[in-house]
Amino acid sequence: GMEIVGIARDRKGNRYYKVRNSWDTNQIYDGYFYVSMPFFLAKTLDIMVHKNAVPKEIAKKFPKK
Repeated sequence: GMEIVGIARDRKGNRYYKVRNSWDTNQIYDGYFYVSMPFFLAKTLDIMVHKNAVPKEIAKKFPKK
């Protein structure tokens, strides 16, 4: 799994996600790397979001336990 920990922009204004790599820290950015939006959209299979990050209007639609 990967964890998005931040957002960055290059000099042209393109947005990238800063991603923590859980299986290797021997990289140029000490275990982090940057992925473009097209890469993220093409390679992401699922996303997990903490329940506190979900807007209240949407959270109301979730089934109650």
